[in-house]
Amino acid sequence: MAAVALQAAPAEARKKDKKKDRDPEELFNPLLGIEYAHWLVGPIYEIASEEEIAAYLDFIDDEEAESFIEEFWKKRNQGTGFFEDSPEEIFNQRAETADKRFSEGALPGRRTDRGTIFILFGEPEKIEYESPGKVGGATLEAWKYPKDAEEGLGGESPKSSYRFIEVGDHTVFFSQQSAQRRELEDRRKLKPRY
Repeated sequence: MAAVALQAAPAEARKKDKKKDRDPEELFNPLLGIEYAHWLVGPIYEIASEEEIAAYLDFIDDEEAESFIEEFWKKRNQGTGFFEDSPEEIFNQRAETADKRFSEGALPGRRTDRGTIFILFGEPEKIEYESPGKVGGATLEAWKYPKDAEEGLGGESPKSSYRFIEVGDHTVFFSQQSAQRRELEDRRKLKPRY
């Protein structure tokens, strides 16, 4: 019973800890080497508490970052069963798969919107493609999760659906803004160049 409480502690702390939305640029720590500078971008941002994010962004050398990451996973790996994969192992397995399936341009799959959802919640129950609302519009990719889906790595259950749209060279969460960006991209492609 105590093991379950230890495992749940980070998730409970995460639920109470309301985070502000941040752009990936805000999660980049330029004082760290390439291996650590982007560590917060993607699913780690969703798993980490606001205090952990702030602490990581204050680091000035790789040794601090490496030590922090070890402690970050140690805290979350407590209480996992002998035959069960730890949250860190699940994260690493899914991140490797995301890098293979969802990489776009120079962006590794683990840092994309689809990769983030895949790492946090695993494979969706089904993937559907929705027709565009107008001629020439982009097809939406909709990932569906069951209502009784287990909690993800961040301690929260997935939404029933996540929708993605291709904008330029990247597939991003569908929103009115992303649809407008897509429309602008399409217009630029059609505009004659003199």
